[in-house]
Amino acid sequence: MESQWTLSSSPAARPASAAATRIGVRQVWAAWWHAVLARRACQRTATILKDLDEHVLRDIGAPGWALRDREALCQMQHNRQAHWLWT
Repeated sequence: MESQWTLSSSPAARPASAAATRIGVRQVWAAWWHAVLARRACQRTATILKDLDEHVLRDIGAPGWALRDREALCQMQHNRQAHWLWT
């Protein structure tokens, strides 16, 4: 009885060349770096927006994530101040 699982010599089964591997690694690093930059931009935006009132943010059409991040930062600051007052 023959097995349905056989090794094939198709191009997909062969190991990639060194040049193709380098290109793949570069793409992975580039994607990672762009994700880091995007996260930093979101953090900076939330930090800048935390000083604005929620109504002002809604008036200028801020996205929902910005409103939630602003609220989270305000809550953290409030909790830090409240904890400091308790001790």
